[in-house]
Amino acid sequence: MVVSPSASQLAHLLRFRASVLTALLAAVVLAAVVLAAGLAMPAQAIDDRRTWFTPVPGFEIVRAFDKPAQNWQQGHRGIDVAALPGEPIRAPQSGTVRFSGSVAGRSVLSLHVDGHVVSFEPVESDLRAGDEVFAGHPIGTVAEPSHCDDGCVHVGVWRADAEKDYLNPAQFFSADATVLLPEANALAELPPPAGGDASSGAGAWGGHQNGRIPAVALCPVAAAPGHLLRCDAAAAFETLATAYSQRFGTRISVTDSYRDYATQVVLKRRKGRMAATPGTSNHGWGLAVDLGGGINSFGTVQHEWMRANAPRYGWIHPSWARSTGSLPEPWHWEYQARN
Repeated sequence: MVVSPSASQLAHLLRFRASVLTALLAAVVLAAVVLAAGLAMPAQAIDDRRTWFTPVPGFEIVRAFDKPAQNWQQGHRGIDVAALPGEPIRAPQSGTVRFSGSVAGRSVLSLHVDGHVVSFEPVESDLRAGDEVFAGHPIGTVAEPSHCDDGCVHVGVWRADAEKDYLNPAQFFSADATVLLPEANALAELPPPAGGDASSGAGAWGGHQNGRIPAVALCPVAAAPGHLLRCDAAAAFETLATAYSQRFGTRISVTDSYRDYATQVVLKRRKGRMAATPGTSNHGWGLAVDLGGGINSFGTVQHEWMRANAPRYGWIHPSWARSTGSLPEPWHWEYQARN
């Protein structure tokens, strides 16, 4: 004889099934969260690694890292970065001075930064061991004779809490190695803005002179500590940086922003026709940034995302800097200013 369940028994059975399904759903959601967190960790690790200020604006590696298989073998245990004698060197991050002085007749400055030792040679400095340094602030100047015939500074990095084992410094800086056009391909000067939506229209504002804008008239960029822009440009960049972070799971890489007149002069000396005439750069108005982290290479996912989305936040890639432009610079972006 078949006995049909009562209404109360059916209700109990349905509640039991619902509780089982709820538990299974919760387990699936928890597993997804754990998996997502695990997948996000490498991106965060990369983000943490590529946050150092480059030693100088216009970061250009002239000799790459080439670590030998054995310590006694020849190799290149750091990178050489283009920089002229007398050019200021800036701290990669906040930290303390480890050593400042002469080693085998060469001026050397080393810092404790983010659990690492960072050395610069040849660099003269008035700082002494134990002094604090701050991200992006000047810590010394390139000494003579230079490390390279054309002018450069040697940068080395190793962990502070382990046996000395050199690491590739390039992986720590907030810029990939910039690929520059051969100087023979450069124009005598940068082209003027082309007009239309491919031109930012950036120019003089507030009665200030290019590269001589007081810090009080500029705003810090929270997404890139140590960098300054005009306040409306900084606010627009913050919203852009937030969207970029949500898309890629990493902070946007800023290698240069407001550039004072003295720095423009140094870059013109170092890069020649590849740099703007001092006093004319849109960096000098606090209305331009140079970016790394993949944005500084044509055709990457990061660069294409910027091309499609940055204009929504008031930032454009000017026509002259595009791959088909007169002076291709994938890293250069400008705020479409409203003067």
